[in-house]
Amino acid sequence: MTTTLAPQDSLEHLRRLLDTSGAIDQAAPLAADLARAGALPVVELFNCAQQLTEAGQPHDAIALYRTWLDHTRSSVAFAVLFNMGVSLANVQDDDGAEQAYRRAIELNPVFIEPQLNLATLLERRGDIVAALTLWNKVSGMVNLQDPSGKDFYIQALNNMGRVLENRKQFPDAEDLLARSLALNPDQPKVLTHLIHLRQKQCKWPIYAALPGISQQDMVDATSALAMLSASSDPQDQLDAARRYVREKVKPLTDTPLAPREGYDHDKLRIGYLSGDLCSHAVSILTAELYELHDRSRVEVYAFSWSREDGTPLRARVVKAMDHYIRVDHLSDEDTAKLIRSHEIDVLVDLHGLTLGTRPDILSYRPAPVQVTYLGFPGPTALPSIDYVVADEFLIPPELTPYFTEKPLYMPECFQINDRQREIGPTPTREKCGLPEDAFVFCSFNNNFKFTERVFERWMNILKRVPNSVLWMVSDHEVVRLNLRAAAERMGVDPDRLFFAERAAPADYLARYKAADLFLDTIPFNAGTTASDALWAGLPVLTCSERTFSSRMAGSLLRAAGLPELITYNLDEYENKAVELALDPQRIARLKQHLQDNRLTCALFDSPRFVRQFEDKLFSIVPRRGQPITHKEAPMKLPPHTPIEDPNRVINFRVPTVWGITDPARFYALLEEAQKLVVPGTYLGDNLFTWGKSNSPFEDKEFVRAWESNTQNDADRAIAWRRYILCTSAYHCAQLEGDFVECGVYRGTGIKTVVDYFGKENFTKTFWGYDTYDYNPVEHHTFTGQEDGMFEQIKARFDGYDNVRLVKGLLPQSLEGNSPEKIAYLHIDLNNAEFEVATLDALFDRVVPGGMIILDDYEWAGIYRQQKIAEDAWFAKRNYRVFPLPTGQGMILKR
Repeated sequence: MTTTLAPQDSLEHLRRLLDTSGAIDQAAPLAADLARAGALPVVELFNCAQQLTEAGQPHDAIALYRTWLDHTRSSVAFAVLFNMGVSLANVQDDDGAEQAYRRAIELNPVFIEPQLNLATLLERRGDIVAALTLWNKVSGMVNLQDPSGKDFYIQALNNMGRVLENRKQFPDAEDLLARSLALNPDQPKVLTHLIHLRQKQCKWPIYAALPGISQQDMVDATSALAMLSASSDPQDQLDAARRYVREKVKPLTDTPLAPREGYDHDKLRIGYLSGDLCSHAVSILTAELYELHDRSRVEVYAFSWSREDGTPLRARVVKAMDHYIRVDHLSDEDTAKLIRSHEIDVLVDLHGLTLGTRPDILSYRPAPVQVTYLGFPGPTALPSIDYVVADEFLIPPELTPYFTEKPLYMPECFQINDRQREIGPTPTREKCGLPEDAFVFCSFNNNFKFTERVFERWMNILKRVPNSVLWMVSDHEVVRLNLRAAAERMGVDPDRLFFAERAAPADYLARYKAADLFLDTIPFNAGTTASDALWAGLPVLTCSERTFSSRMAGSLLRAAGLPELITYNLDEYENKAVELALDPQRIARLKQHLQDNRLTCALFDSPRFVRQFEDKLFSIVPRRGQPITHKEAPMKLPPHTPIEDPNRVINFRVPTVWGITDPARFYALLEEAQKLVVPGTYLGDNLFTWGKSNSPFEDKEFVRAWESNTQNDADRAIAWRRYILCTSAYHCAQLEGDFVECGVYRGTGIKTVVDYFGKENFTKTFWGYDTYDYNPVEHHTFTGQEDGMFEQIKARFDGYDNVRLVKGLLPQSLEGNSPEKIAYLHIDLNNAEFEVATLDALFDRVVPGGMIILDDYEWAGIYRQQKIAEDAWFAKRNYRVFPLPTGQGMILKR
């Protein structure tokens, strides 16, 4: 005999089960039976559904709601539909959720909650207009005298303000958020948006007085991103980052997913974590980084939630990855577990604290080492981040206390750049809407980086530079109006401000050629934008203060070889801008410098950066087995020429010597002298020797390289000097480090050395420094040193991809254009002051075993001052120079 409980008894039993912890599995079937019988009260329905959801059974809760709705007639069905809609939305069934919310509204048109939720759902699905319409409807329905009505009204205002901000309807968004704060000032998140809205509109002061809100409240509500522009105090920026982490980021897990001791892979596995692998500033900079990674050393992964924007840039980035893995469908925890499953050695986060970041992924520690790079130019305060990629200018030692991350110092510059970016045809001033004869200052930074104190300096500059204008980018009419009004308040005709619209990438870069000088923003410098300007050949004037964000452009300028464009206070910044604008020849020289060194300076030498970046990552990654060490691939050395005839005698004679008063008599006497000595003579370059093997001419590879590069008798005469260079290079080719020549003239020394190896075999970088078109040493100009010589020398090295010619005065031109390690250093500057300054800059970079050749060391006369100065310089370091009969001096680095 089967016994069944009456509905009332079943209900009592259900209530007891629902009150009993852990009894939901017994309660749920009973609740379903009562629902099918139309006998389940709504209170027990909600209680049971909630417990099912908390037990990880949301679909069972939804099924219970559906059963109840199918079998129960009730005046509160609208509330059940609303709760079911919430549950459906939580399991990502947006269609089901929308249907439930709409049915709830149909049953009770004044029920506010489903209308708010439906609007949010519509926003998520991209139907922004419908969402705004619904929120606006709600704002007109509520009773502000009712506390809950007031809350609904504030919620509607906040949602509309947030969406309108995203749609760049800034004034309307600000008005809505201000109305919300007037009703309830205790809304720090709303205040955060309001402050950034004022920044985006250049509506100063950004900390404008609001009822019930103090100045400190505003500072405390400033987002980490907005603080980069709002304050030049590094402590403020760190505090803002810490607030973000405290409020929004999951605490670091106690049980890291990845082993701290690392893995044991044949290649280093680098994982890039980003939602910006699309048409975004981060990808604009990093596209070539992914392409240039050395696949013999590393394996490259991307873990991406980037939008599919269909751009060529996105396609290029995706193609450059060895493994491109989408994680937008995964939770943060599941994404972290996926990363761990791939045994990533070092995870590089490209977001920091910027829009779209997913820092909770990092909190699970899915990689042994985690690094932040590029996305956020300031401290992240994320406890999950070990390192921030920087350089010693960007984050000098005195600023490290304001970072929770340890700086991973790049040797030259923190920022990678993409050399593949095309620059369109140069537009005319007329096409740009600019006056033809004006001096054009420009600042194409985002408007929220503009600050009142710097804009006032810009207006001072315009006042002090006649016939000058300021050219900016603006996406919004209100920004133009606010900036024009500010200019007028500061005593400048608003018509001297010009505004550019957004343009296609190549056309945007071409615009820079229509300007004369880029004025940077402070304290949030240009980053990608500064690189854009420099790549297009436009000088950038910056001011470096005490924060990462205020030192970015300074780092880039150092890497571009233009440290003179870095100022350190706003007075200096203003005065320098005026000084440059009134000196058109200097502006022309700066532009020429950028053009001449575009592909050789550290800023745009992407292969060099990638090598350095990989080396840095290798240095911080723990390895279970032997660490992977990177050594340069050995260069193929010139073959040895065996001596075929031990009795062979070689005589060499090029009657080119210097410092003689009677050439005819001197050469006649030499003719007689040669008859009086044994064979094996060498005559040339102020050398007369006899009884020697003359080894240079027994080395077939040298003879080939030397003969193919001699351009006149002077070149031929210094064959022994050239052979010293080639044999030194043979030794140095087997060491780590680049080759450097300071004092290139026509490039014959470099070319002879490279051809000695064979240009296809010469895999090191050979740096050549000279002024080329002029000689800074008084009374020492050589034939051909005039305008256009540099272009001739560059043409001579066409096809010599490893030769990098740098134009400029030493040692200044080394800034941002010089190697970290040097194996071979040849100095031929014909001046003691320049040579000692160059030794100061480069000696410590010469690797142990590396060689330094001083071309003029043993020559007398006007060159003797070089020997005196260099002897003293080396004596301080306990070195003695090897004097050579060729007139050269040599040092072997310990």
